[in-house]
This record gives sequence, structure tokens and C-alpha cells, in this order.
Amino acid sequence: MCRDGGDMWVCDKKGRNRVVCHKCLIVSEEYMYKVKEADVKFICGFYSKGEPVLSTPPIIPRGFQHAMTSQVAPLPTALVHLHLEGLHQDIGHPQVAMLHSFLQPYFPKGDYNFSQLPFNLATPKPMEAYEKEASHLANTLCAYSRVVLFLTTHSDEDRGDLFVGYINNKPVASKALQFLQLLLDPLSKVVDRADIVFYVCGSVVTNPQSFDGVKEVAQQFTPRSMLLFDAQHLQLAFTVPYLQSLLDNTIIQGFPISNAAKVALNDCGMLGRHSSIILFTWQEEALVVEKFLWTDKHLKPWGHLLPVQCPQCGTIQKLVGGSAEKAISFECKYSNCGKNMGADRRSLPPKTFTFSIPENATWLPQGKRGTSSWLQITL
Repeated sequence: MCRDGGDMWVCDKKGRNRVVCHKCLIVSEEYMYKVKEADVKFICGFYSKGEPVLSTPPIIPRGFQHAMTSQVAPLPTALVHLHLEGLHQDIGHPQVAMLHSFLQPYFPKGDYNFSQLPFNLATPKPMEAYEKEASHLANTLCAYSRVVLFLTTHSDEDRGDLFVGYINNKPVASKALQFLQLLLDPLSKVVDRADIVFYVCGSVVTNPQSFDGVKEVAQQFTPRSMLLFDAQHLQLAFTVPYLQSLLDNTIIQGFPISNAAKVALNDCGMLGRHSSIILFTWQEEALVVEKFLWTDKHLKPWGHLLPVQCPQCGTIQKLVGGSAEKAISFECKYSNCGKNMGADRRSLPPKTFTFSIPENATWLPQGKRGTSSWLQITL
């Protein structure tokens, strides 16, 4: 019910991973000896041979801070940060450390592992060292049911290639497919139970060849899920509220990631203005790729950034728009927009913009505020 931790009453019904702490369900000290007897079971109350052992129900003084349908996810969990060797300490490390600090207290008795694994795959010797370390880590993590892999590296803005390492202190990039195969192959023992978060700028998504390579890697290694962002220059700080909510809903409360990814949109802060979210999951052994796109009538109509400057007259102003059911149109209101700008100095009509809802998009109730909301699109 709460998030305080402490001594717990654990449900004894088989297959039900529910707990409540001693502060949320209070048993008087004088009756404590009764509920601790060997034949007493806790199943939303204390029973012995099907009969309640207390003459009055225990006291529940609190409300739910978690979702009422949540369960304790007691599975051993590992968090691994795969990062480009020599990557600046301000890139990826603070964000992953924050998420590690969030998860760790939920495992006071162990069953949690946090690892940093740098890589340089540009030349044979450091590649061999990485393969050795990664294989050793994979053997260690075989005992962990849940694995979260963060991948932090740079990307080529034009080609969508990912930085694999350095040669003579100069960065080297490789096609996404080849790079991810080299990176994940030594970890193949645990990738199939892993959720992979790409801390990489958006060209890996927006470049079709690069994105096809990511899809092929998903088919080859079958991770439980993969999460990417499409911002051209991804600001990792914006991702933390969303990812913290996502990890809370999946690792701690036990919800499937396909549902948790939508629920976490309620807690994404400014992320939607900055980037869309791309989620890879599996449904009945088929790969499903979904995009969550933020839309706001005044800022990002149907996911398209509204220009600040009119491209026709060059004025900076607030564009005024009217909307239809599936399209929003805007018109420049500068009185001289288009004047003497056509052929032979003929006047043109004021510049207009029309944005339509993406094909196959559906509205999501999660994260809806005022004129903004999220759309879900199957890619």
C-alpha cells in the first residue's frame, strides 16, 4: 500500500505476490502472538483452518500509494550500464546512477546487482577485453530474472551509425546492426530477459537503414523490450522521470511493460516536447513496434513542431490556428505577409500550415493535460 518498507505481512495464497507493512495493517501488540503461530495464514487477514484468529479485524489507517492492482515483484534484478569507453562523466552516468539509487532500496536483502561495462570495439585488443568482461558478467547475471541494460554512446547525425570506440583517440562509428551484434553477443545468455534502454540520439530511429538494423537485432536476440527516443540531440535529463515511473511500474509493481509504458506517460514531465518514445515488445511471439507521440495544439500539433518564424515573411509571431477533427490549420497574421513576394512582385496569400493526425494514430488517456495529449502509433 505504502512506499515505506519495513516489516511486512506477506500473503500466503499461492501465486499472489502481495504484501502490506505493519504500519499499514496494524495488529495490537496483545494479539501479536496469535498471528505468529505456525498454523496461521495471512490472506487479507489472519486465518487458521479457514477461521479468523482475531476477534476484531486489524486496523488499516492508510490509503493506497501504489496502484491497488500492483504486486510486489520479488524477482532478482540487475541493472547494467553499457557505455562507450572514455565517455564523459556527464553523459549517461548521472541519469543511470539516479535510476540505480531509486531501485536499490527495494532490495534490502540482496538480489540486486548494478554493473558498469565500458566498451571499445574499434580494434581487436580492447574488443577481446570487452568480450571477456561481458561473458563473465553474463554468467554472473544468469541468476537474475530481470535485467535492465542501458546503452549509452554517440551517434552519427546523418547516417544513424553508432560510435563503437576509438582508433588513435579518434571516434569510430559503425552500422547499428553490426555494432549491436558485437555488443550483445557476449551477453546473449541474459539479453532474452532484458529490457534495453537506448541512451542514444534519435538518428538511430529517424534513419531508415539504422532503424531497420535495430529491428533485425531485436529479432535476433529477442530481448523482452527495447526503448528508444527520436530527439535529434537527446537530453538525457528529460528521460529520468519517465524511466523512473516505468521501472517502478515494471520492476517494483510487476506490471507488463506494454501497459507500464503508457502509464508512465503521466509522469514524463517535459519529455514529450523534446522527444517521442519508441517501444519494442513481443505479442504472441511477434515483434510489435509502437511510437508514443506528444501533441499540443499550440506547440506541437499532431507531433509537428510549430514554426516560430513564418518562412514566407520572416516575422516572429504567435500563429493563430483553427482545428478540424483530424487536421489543424494555422495562418500567419502579419498584415504584409506575402505582399509583393510573388513572381513579378505579385502578392501571395498569407502563409498557412496544415497538420494532420498521423495515420493509424490513437489517442491515449494517459498524460492528457489541457490541449496536450499522447498518441500511439504502430510502426
